[in-house]
Amino acid sequence: MTDVVTSISKHQKPVSTPVSELAEDEDLDPRSGLEGPEGAANLAIAFAIVVAIRTICAHYSIIPDCDEVFNYWEPTHYLTHGFGLETWEYSPVYAIRSWAYVGVHSVIVYICRLVGMSEANLFFAVRTVLGLFCAFCEVNLYGSIWRNISSRVAKLFLVFSVGAAGMFHASVTFLPSSYSMYFTMLAFSHLLDDKARYAPQRALFMFAISGILGWPFALVIAVPFLLNVIWTVFVNTQRRRTIYGISKVIGYSLVLLVVVVAIDSFAFKKLQIVALNIVLYNVFGTEETGPNIFGTEPWTYYVSNLILNFNVIAFLAYAAIFVWIIRSTVPSSKAVIFPYISSGKLFSIIFPLFLWTAIFFAQPHKEERFFYVVYPLLCLNAAIVFDSFVAIYKAVLGKFGFSQSVIADWTSWTQTLLLLVAIVLWYSRILALHSFYYAPLEVYGGLFNVTTVSGTAASSDLLNVCVGREWYRFPSSYFLPENMRLKFIKSDFDGMLPTEFAEGVSWYEGASLRPEGLNNENREETSFYLSIDECDYLVDSNFTTPNQEGTFEKQFVTDVENWEIVQCTPFLDSNHSTLLARVIKLPDFIESLIPAEATYFHREWTAYCLLKSKIKST
Repeated sequence: MTDVVTSISKHQKPVSTPVSELAEDEDLDPRSGLEGPEGAANLAIAFAIVVAIRTICAHYSIIPDCDEVFNYWEPTHYLTHGFGLETWEYSPVYAIRSWAYVGVHSVIVYICRLVGMSEANLFFAVRTVLGLFCAFCEVNLYGSIWRNISSRVAKLFLVFSVGAAGMFHASVTFLPSSYSMYFTMLAFSHLLDDKARYAPQRALFMFAISGILGWPFALVIAVPFLLNVIWTVFVNTQRRRTIYGISKVIGYSLVLLVVVVAIDSFAFKKLQIVALNIVLYNVFGTEETGPNIFGTEPWTYYVSNLILNFNVIAFLAYAAIFVWIIRSTVPSSKAVIFPYISSGKLFSIIFPLFLWTAIFFAQPHKEERFFYVVYPLLCLNAAIVFDSFVAIYKAVLGKFGFSQSVIADWTSWTQTLLLLVAIVLWYSRILALHSFYYAPLEVYGGLFNVTTVSGTAASSDLLNVCVGREWYRFPSSYFLPENMRLKFIKSDFDGMLPTEFAEGVSWYEGASLRPEGLNNENREETSFYLSIDECDYLVDSNFTTPNQEGTFEKQFVTDVENWEIVQCTPFLDSNHSTLLARVIKLPDFIESLIPAEATYFHREWTAYCLLKSKIKST
């Protein structure tokens, strides 16, 4: 890492390091192969593959977190369409969400509308752009890994990144943690290229963008690098130039911060440093107002999520610390495990994942999205470990006197088997998420195909699309035609729901208003509810309603006297399905081989439906 910082002052041009321990022929250097037209073609092919996969992600990934909808899609919709739902986080009283961040994404929508894209496709267009940018970042990191670690590790990283179920949805999610994930990849692509001119400055600035415009907690990943920079200032013989290089990055970062603060302060009509507000809320929040009021989980929550989203490579990623220990303490291992990079540099690559894990495992309030930032680093760690194990495996077989051909065959079969297991598990998880939980996007998308409720309103009048217990699966107002608005009806949920941004005024005026009823205590506000009699449409599931006194939830789907079914889509009843059957989905021809009476693989289904009111139709 010292070499990285030293180059700030020396501005070294890229140089290659010979691998004399491996071979005199530099073609055998595992870091070669990206030079010239052939290298450009390699990167182009990789980019095309990743783009294709990320485009699929954009159209078939579910929305795994309602925070994405209510805190990011809805404010963006308000910017682009003049209506949307407002959470307490956007109230000027609290101001812990940035208008600058959603404003950047609103530009995509404006451009799409300018070229005549249909309203029904805007949501997926934004997702596609996010996927394309993620692909750009992934291939940048892929190329840097190839040039600075090895082509094998680079290829493994790309397979893990494009294949993992976790990256399938994180890559196209409209969340600051995903945004920070993109720029963390760019930062690491520069950190690995530590011989390239200006690479350290670029890495630092990528971290700054990640934290200032994205998610401030993502700056944690930059801490080890920053500490090394500070240390180097005191030991570097060219201290003045080092300080100058760092000062330029600080200057650019301050300019970005000023722009973001200016936009947010303009929106809230008062000076607001949203990044600071977020940190203060999460770190110093009280028991009544802090993040823990939205739920706490044990440390096993993240373990389960990582296994579900990455399966075997999650274990490989955390085994990286053992690879580093072996590499650092066993002299003979240096000839087998990455002989062309130092133990210090290897540690700087693998350490951020462990730092992030230690911090977020310790937090009581846990969300899957908090780990998005380090998903690519998890893939990189796993690739390093996988390649190291293969090298050790070859060395062990060689010690036992096996021929090179036998070693090559056994190694090939072992690698292929492990990769096939991982890929099959990823595919089955991705297929499960789409097959079991995609229904809300299909059902709400059907609103663009329905006609105006007969006898109640002209097409220019507003229609109420109501939702009760399924409020948290609403995919955003981008699924509502211009003459429809989402309304909440009372359910058994008794927490804080969003209200509506003010309509008929500019977004600037609406963003600065302080809606009545919004609070940071997750306290229910009954004035946000609409009477069921005022609903033109209703979206609900057919989940079994608890037979308990005082419940507000009814079986609207079966209430044929008052509601007409417009569209229904199968939706998994996870509460009554077995664990194995709800976490994976195998192709139908394989599942048909499982005995029907098998208790370990049982699914219960319900219906996710769009209903039309018969009361308002008469």
